[in-house]
Parts: sequence; structure tokens; C-alpha cells
Amino acid sequence: MAIAQAGIAFRVSGPIDDLAGVMSSLFDEEAVEIASPVAERFDTRNHADVMVQSFGDVCFVCNDDLAAPLLHDPTEDAARLHSALRGPSLLFAFRHDDPAASYGYAVFERGERRRTRLQTTALPGATSVAESGAPLPFERRWLAASHFVAAQDAPHAPAARVYYLGDREVLVPERQLTGRMLQEGLETHFDVCPWETLITPTYRFFRLESAPATERPAPPPKPDKPRPWWRPF
Repeated sequence: MAIAQAGIAFRVSGPIDDLAGVMSSLFDEEAVEIASPVAERFDTRNHADVMVQSFGDVCFVCNDDLAAPLLHDPTEDAARLHSALRGPSLLFAFRHDDPAASYGYAVFERGERRRTRLQTTALPGATSVAESGAPLPFERRWLAASHFVAAQDAPHAPAARVYYLGDREVLVPERQLTGRMLQEGLETHFDVCPWETLITPTYRFFRLESAPATERPAPPPKPDKPRPWWRPF
């Protein structure tokens, strides 16, 4: 099943009585809680749609536009988010987007950027990685992993590396390597990766109420999107 999820992950230091207020502070826009969405238009890749997943004290705030600046710009500051979340000791911005072949994470410790890695695949065989900061412990075994070049079915298909550990018990294609390290980073630091667990979180949904559309530039048209992974058929 293809996964498309991005946002931030952190641990809460205590009960949050006004989650809508916290969301408003995070996005610097009014956030209104809505019922569990059934309309096709709700998708966290839309700017106005926000999903919150809670696994005990671990919280995932899912929205592409929340994570994107932290992933794409290594100089982007997280001080405002850090303050709005009551100063978590650790914050992950993340993206796991199988349809777009884009995976990444930015790790902040006490509000300071420690590590960033973003991997994209514009064309088959054309993988690009942008990173800053020293690799963290959860990454190192995969960055040092052995690999082989997989045979391709099509005669002119580009060669594809496949990374593995041990006696090839786990195989990870190069285009998904950052996605695998993201999964292990979340499991290491938060004990859960939302798309790789059988635990059912608590869900809450919000819609951002920004300025009227006539006061903002019209967004460019977006291509058709696959059904979000968390929405049942």
C-alpha cells in the first residue's frame, strides 16, 4: 500500500486542553476542529487540512505544508514551533511519500536543528539526496550497509542499487533508503511509526481558516492524488 504522510512528531509534556489553540499557533492561522472527514476533499497534502494522531504521549501533526519548509531549507528555524509545543526536547519533521518517491526528515533537539536528510527521485534511477549535519545513530547501519545491483527486466532500464543487512534478511531499494531510515528513527525515538504499526491512534481533524481566497494568489493546479493511506475504501 502506498503511503503519503508528512508532518511533525514530538512527545507532549502534559495534557493539552486546547488542541485547536495549539494548532492555530503552529500554523499561525485559525484552526477549527471538524468531525472525522468523509469527503474526498480532505487530504493533508492540502494546506488547510490537518490530521493529528496521538499514541499516548507521542503526537503526529500531519500536514505537508507544516513539514516542507523544515525539510527543504536547512536554515529554516523551528523556534516558533518549539515554543508553540511547549518546548519538546526532540522534534522530527518528516515526509514519507511513496507516490512522489520523496522521503525525508529534519531532527531538532531543544529547538536546534541537528540533522536533515531529504531524498527525491525525479526519474527512475535519478535519486537525489540533500543533507546537513552528521548522521545520527539510527541512520548509521543503513548508511554503512552493503548493496548489490539488481537485475532489471527492461533492457535499457537504469541500474538500481538494493541495500541489505546481514544475510539479506532485509532488502531496501536505494530510492526508499531514506524512508527506511525515517521509519527506524521514529521507532527509535518515539517507539512508533504510524504507517508501520498495528496500534490504533486517537485521531482528531482540523481545518485551517485562512484569508478569503480572493485575498490570496490562486494556488497552481495539483495533479490527481491517490487516496490517502488512512482513508478506507
